[in-house]
Order: sequence, then structure tokens, then C-alpha cells
Amino acid sequence: MESLAGIQVLPVTTKEAERAAKIFYDLEVKGERIDDNDLLIADTMLSNGIVKIVTRNANHFNRIEGLEIIQYEY
Repeated sequence: MESLAGIQVLPVTTKEAERAAKIFYDLEVKGERIDDNDLLIADTMLSNGIVKIVTRNANHFNRIEGLEIIQYEY
């Protein structure tokens, strides 16, 4: 658990859930729906001023305005 010592866990509050619902709606209208988990991750990040995400799933996250995607491949 020592490797997790510097990790901050961000809560998902009603504010994040409501904003994620708005993002969901905007994507749904465009026919670009993504997984609910990805919506909550992206919205929680943006709500906390975090704009860079390292992911292997750039296809989903690049649909969300305001995120800078860093593609991770192994």
C-alpha cells in the first residue's frame, strides 16, 4: 500500500453526477454515447481542474470537450 500513499481519491458528488448527465445527454444527441464509468471519470476530473488523462481508451475520452488525452499503450 505504500505505492498508493500519494494518491488522492476524488469523490463523486451530486454536482459531478448532474454534470455527467449533461455530458451524457450532449453525447447521446450526437450519437456518440460512451460508458457511464468514463463519463464519471471525465466529469470528476474536469470538476477538480484536472484536464490531462492517461488512457488506453482515447476513443471515448476524446469525445469530451476540455480533456487532453495522453494515449497509453503497452
